[in-house]
Amino acid sequence: MFTDCRRWICIALVVTGAGCSHLFESRAINRFSENLQKQDLKGLKQASTEEFAEKALRTATAMEDIKILHVPDGKMTVVEVEEIDKDRRRVTVKVGEAKKEVFYEIVRSHANHWVVDDVYLKQKKTGVVAYKSVTEQMNLLLTVREFLDAWDGGERAKVFAVTSPEFGATLERLPPAYLARLTANVTGQRGAKSTFKPQAQMEEETAVVKLPRQGGDTVVSLKLAHDKWMVTDVAIDAKTETDRVPSVHKLALAVVACTDFLAAYQKGDKDGLQVLCDHDFFQGSLKVADLKEVVLPSPQLPEHEMEVQLRSQRADFILRGEHEVVQIDLRREDSPEPLAPPKFRVCDVTIYELETKQEKRLSALFTSKDMLTLFCQALAERDLDHLRHSSSQDFSNRVWRRLNAATVIGLPLETFDDDKPEIVSTAFQGSLTRVEARQNGQPVTYMLREENGRFYVDDIQWQITGRPASVKQTLDLMIPMKNFAAAVALGREPSEQKTVLEMLQQTCSADFNRMVWQQAHFLPNSGLSSDTFLNAPLRSIVQTETEAIIRVGDEQYGAEVQMRKENQRFVVDEIRLIAGVAESERIDVKHTLRNLLAQGRAVPPDGVENELRIVQQPRKASKVQTAGYEELADPDVPPPREIWPANDTIDIDPPRPLRQ
Repeated sequence: MFTDCRRWICIALVVTGAGCSHLFESRAINRFSENLQKQDLKGLKQASTEEFAEKALRTATAMEDIKILHVPDGKMTVVEVEEIDKDRRRVTVKVGEAKKEVFYEIVRSHANHWVVDDVYLKQKKTGVVAYKSVTEQMNLLLTVREFLDAWDGGERAKVFAVTSPEFGATLERLPPAYLARLTANVTGQRGAKSTFKPQAQMEEETAVVKLPRQGGDTVVSLKLAHDKWMVTDVAIDAKTETDRVPSVHKLALAVVACTDFLAAYQKGDKDGLQVLCDHDFFQGSLKVADLKEVVLPSPQLPEHEMEVQLRSQRADFILRGEHEVVQIDLRREDSPEPLAPPKFRVCDVTIYELETKQEKRLSALFTSKDMLTLFCQALAERDLDHLRHSSSQDFSNRVWRRLNAATVIGLPLETFDDDKPEIVSTAFQGSLTRVEARQNGQPVTYMLREENGRFYVDDIQWQITGRPASVKQTLDLMIPMKNFAAAVALGREPSEQKTVLEMLQQTCSADFNRMVWQQAHFLPNSGLSSDTFLNAPLRSIVQTETEAIIRVGDEQYGAEVQMRKENQRFVVDEIRLIAGVAESERIDVKHTLRNLLAQGRAVPPDGVENELRIVQQPRKASKVQTAGYEELADPDVPPPREIWPANDTIDIDPPRPLRQ
């Protein structure tokens, strides 16, 4: 009997002990839940650990923010208690009618009371179940709240306090006025505090929080370091491009690069500018420039308002002042290291003068004057090497690279024999600079165009009756004629016949080649005098989209050259030589040479063996055979006129002076 009683006493003690244990745990959780229901911040802090209070309840608005997490409250039932150690328990409870499962970690305090250390909420997303710590979530939300309050206030120290060291160091270098405007733009348009409804995505050490704003969202990126969340970047996802900011950190880096450039420019620090600028912009403009000639805004921008547009591979800056607008373009240079921030380098600066409405590029201001001086000296001396280096690619390819020391002499460039034009005015139009001048009494306009950060002469405009207004266009049309004349002059050498024919084929139209040069093995004597006619002074040029007529000399002595456009360039299609006003004193070269070849009357220069293989045919059906090609001679073409003597050379007087 005594034994049985002792056994029941022991059982009762065990049950009572278990019941007391659940009682203490339930009391701790109920006390926490009741204070949460009452929104009693002070009571909630007393029902939790100091660490929980410091991380999750540290602000006056903590009770508002904890609502966002939807921590369930209501009648609780303890389901399971797991003893982690003698002073820590993990308690599983079911809350409310929905029986939501919540995990509480409670610990024994220094006062020997059980208090809540953390709460874990069960979350299910895309089929994956996870348990999120209320401490970590509240720590994140409160950091975002502190970030918004600090940036909304605009105090520099508070702004830097909530950012990572890298982000804060970049922000600290921004001009004060711009930083204040930037922070206000980030936190503005978010409505009343009651609309603070962040959407957070948390990883172990990183998080992204999206905050609604008018017309879009503010996206805050954070990282966890030493149990503290720090803002690493901010983005504004807006519907309009002007309001959109893909990365405030990258935007700040671009602004710092811009202000560093202005500071180095102000000090004349070319070593610093070389690091901060694009290679072509520095080498082509700033390296040899006198920076004092052009004043740019101060790096602190006391008199200019800065607008920045951050794009995928560049950043565009607009600095608005009272008398001017300065545009600074920066190119983005990404680092090969995945996490390293990009670098921004200045690639151009443009100044818009509000009064004159001129658009001046810094590269034009510094390089156009020197380049024009070099070009004018080279043109006066007919120095093709320096002309090619001081001209644009188009001007050089269309004109100077197609000439040599012999052919450049005969071009109508007497206006430019004076190597020091009188500059009348200079107009800057972005990538184009127009320099109005007078040269040898004639008005001319030099057009300089930007290429790879430098300005080169792209054309010259002149006002001369009977020729195109463009020097480039005039010379482009004349070069085939001049090269034709040069080939004819070279054709007097017996050993150069192959080279001469190749030159003529490159200069002439497909029809001219088919009828004449592809049928010949040498330059017939009949063509040996045409160069003297073609080198007469230019009289006029008439051009259409597909054809052009060049007239040189006068009605007594000269030539009329018909040009045809083939493969985007003009070539010689026919040449009429003029030895007098009578029709019998004029002759068409292509037509005449064709029939001389067809009749077997083409005579080579002295010393050249006649290699033509002429198949003799009756007059009305004569054929010329070359390399598998047959050409019927025109039976209606009369034989060469008397201007062509029997030995197939032109009998002309020496060139006479043109009539005034």
